[in-house]
Amino acid sequence: MHRRGHVILLVAVLALLGCPKTDQSLVLVGGKALAVEVIDDQPLNVLPSGALLLGTLDVEALFKTNLGGQVGRIVAGLLPLGPESGFVPARDVKRIYGAVYAMQGADFAAVIQGNFNVAAIQQAAQTRAQTPSGAQLVRTRYADYDIYTVANLGFVVLTQRTILSGNETGMRRALDRLRFGPFNQALPSWMVELLQEKPGTQGGQAAFALVGDVTGQGAVEAAADKLPFLAALRLLRVRGNFQPPGMNVVGSLTYVDAATAAKGAVGLGQLQQYAYLASLFATWGFGGKAPALEVTQQDANVAFATEIDTGTINMLLTLVAQLF
Repeated sequence: MHRRGHVILLVAVLALLGCPKTDQSLVLVGGKALAVEVIDDQPLNVLPSGALLLGTLDVEALFKTNLGGQVGRIVAGLLPLGPESGFVPARDVKRIYGAVYAMQGADFAAVIQGNFNVAAIQQAAQTRAQTPSGAQLVRTRYADYDIYTVANLGFVVLTQRTILSGNETGMRRALDRLRFGPFNQALPSWMVELLQEKPGTQGGQAAFALVGDVTGQGAVEAAADKLPFLAALRLLRVRGNFQPPGMNVVGSLTYVDAATAAKGAVGLGQLQQYAYLASLFATWGFGGKAPALEVTQQDANVAFATEIDTGTINMLLTLVAQLF
């Protein structure tokens, strides 16, 4: 073999040794290889322990309503990517799971599931100087993953079907679960079971669900001065679907005892009469009033049901979108 041939062969061998191929069908959890399907099939296991609120949202169902525009803005806040990434929220995102924490303040982490072009998203995130909002996209390395953030909010690509989002504290605590393992459920079982419960006889998860344990939370106790039904509240469970007139909601609140629950039931039934809510609607620039609720009490639990029109839902989604 000529000298030039030896050089070419040597360069080729060094290239192969120095640039090993990564197996995108596996991820490392606690130093052990784990099939990506395990993460895709158990998204709640990505979320850290200590959640105050845990929720899920059927984004695919919402995009099929006339609320799709507002939902798109929220998704764009969680995944600030331009068209060069090949990312189309209405096409690519199916469901979101999220949790709120009090780690170093008001923190949150979310798992976004759908179908994603990982290579295009990573390339766009690495080369894009600015996000669609004009803010700078910053890349940092943590637990062997790239975190892309804009003003403390960002995302991490985990698999072709699962992306982690949240603020930096929330994302780092979630990535710690992948770094140290094991990949098991860290959230309370009652929260997870209620979130995954199949409503009625139609099967499948609820289009919208929220559960939480707000026992002793100062913000909730402080708000009870203006919203009396929050006084001595412990647990909450809410489920709903996106059917006419907009969203149908059922839920329950658990209080410290039956006497407090009785007061909570009265306060919840008077929701439309609260001047505080009316002033908030006016401050936010929206008309209308809080929806009427059907309320029943049994021991320390208060059950409720209501219908929320599209206009009110649009208002709430607008407020959420403004957080990003």
